Amino acid sequence: MNQDLIEKVLTCPRLPSLPAIALEVIELCRRDDVAIKHIAATISNDPALSSKILRTVNSSFYGLSKPISTISQALVILGLNSVRTLALGFTLVGNFKNTGGEQFDPNVVWRRSLYSAVGTRCIAKEVGMAGHEEAFLAGLLQDLGVLAMIQTIGPDYVQLLCEMGDDHRELWRAEGKRFDVNHAQIGEALALRWKLPPILSTPICHHEQPGNAPADLRDIVRAVHLGALAADVYLGGESQEALNKFLSTGKRWFDIGIEPGRDLLKTIGGGTRELAKLFDIPTEKANNVNEILADANDLLLDLSLQTAQNATALEAENRHLQRKITRDPLTGIGNRGHFNTCLRRFFDHAQKQSSPVSLVLIDADKFKPLNDTHGHLAGDRALVTLARLLRDHSPENAAVCRYGGEEFGILLPGAARSDAARIAEHIRRQIEGTDIAIDDTQTLRITASLGVATYDGVRFFRRPEQLIKAADQAVYAAKDAGRNCVRIFAPRAKAPDPAEAPAPV
Repeated sequence: MNQDLIEKVLTCPRLPSLPAIALEVIELCRRDDVAIKHIAATISNDPALSSKILRTVNSSFYGLSKPISTISQALVILGLNSVRTLALGFTLVGNFKNTGGEQFDPNVVWRRSLYSAVGTRCIAKEVGMAGHEEAFLAGLLQDLGVLAMIQTIGPDYVQLLCEMGDDHRELWRAEGKRFDVNHAQIGEALALRWKLPPILSTPICHHEQPGNAPADLRDIVRAVHLGALAADVYLGGESQEALNKFLSTGKRWFDIGIEPGRDLLKTIGGGTRELAKLFDIPTEKANNVNEILADANDLLLDLSLQTAQNATALEAENRHLQRKITRDPLTGIGNRGHFNTCLRRFFDHAQKQSSPVSLVLIDADKFKPLNDTHGHLAGDRALVTLARLLRDHSPENAAVCRYGGEEFGILLPGAARSDAARIAEHIRRQIEGTDIAIDDTQTLRITASLGVATYDGVRFFRRPEQLIKAADQAVYAAKDAGRNCVRIFAPRAKAPDPAEAPAPV
């Protein structure tokens, strides 16, 4: 960064300084203990400024139901931020109005800045952002560095402005290449010299690169950038392209739909024309946005389709991520986390509705010898086949999950003990009778031990963890009975805990 040039700008005698009244307003607004009447008195010391502020707050731009006759009233009804914004805006525009001299018309910059300012304020209000009055001033001042560089660098910079035309993004890049400093950096230096608050200086600094803004101010910087895109629709040569960029960026950053975006552009145009009279900035050279929107039907249709496609792609990506989070990567059925979630949900529902829920735990028999003899690849194929059998032979409303290792769980909402026992026995037979291909030439068969536990909606189990413990005990009973069988946990009527219940049968 060219610090020498920045210092040259800051100390340039030809560059208008911030008026004393503006400096005093900034200082007063920074203090917590200052009275409104003190601020009102300070602004009222400049009759011309007071008159402009009152004309503005009574205009259709603010839409007040009753006219305001004093600055004190304006402060009370509109708030400190609104009046401060207008006071600084009018003094800065007034002081920098003739910055270009004969070589450049500063209205070119101010026209774009005013569209940007109104656009930023409308966007901030549309998305419910706090500080939309500061947003207006940040939008108005974003290109202050351009005026400063015109005044201090002179013809060389004006030539660059003419070369770049309406493309401020390219202007920002070209400034950095030619002068090793850009108008955003110059504008920030001026804002800091004037002790403007971060909510104003940060958008000035980062309006061309919103992604670099600090997180706490990123939304207002984005609003300023989007306000500038709205200005490009009205003032740029490629208005259709600018419209596309405004609508797509508004959707991406603030979820502003196409129709609300079109309405915003119309509101921005009307608000800018209203304020332009008060700021004495001509807008007659602006594009007709109604014609632009009328000519943009095909473009907007494409954008709608693109938005729909993006939404569909995002939904598919979310489904994919959700699947990765909840699915076992080997077998494709639910993982342990999904099992725990479903168990809590089914158990809570059963308690509230006094309805049953059953759990079947399945443990593959002698799985370690299978791995040791045939290898882990064969073991993986066995697990995949087992998971498929469980999924294919469970009811549609069941949650089939890999509980861990060679253990699986089937949650059966609404299933009574007898129903769960019947399903478990059917699955046991399917496992026993299925050939598992462990390589291209060899198959084997496995068996499993199954345990069933049921919450009947009335008694015994108070927590879902107790249901797991009971089903686990039933699995151990099946192992002790010689494997390849089903055992059912049958609690005593008054048993307070599965550990106190008799052995499964």
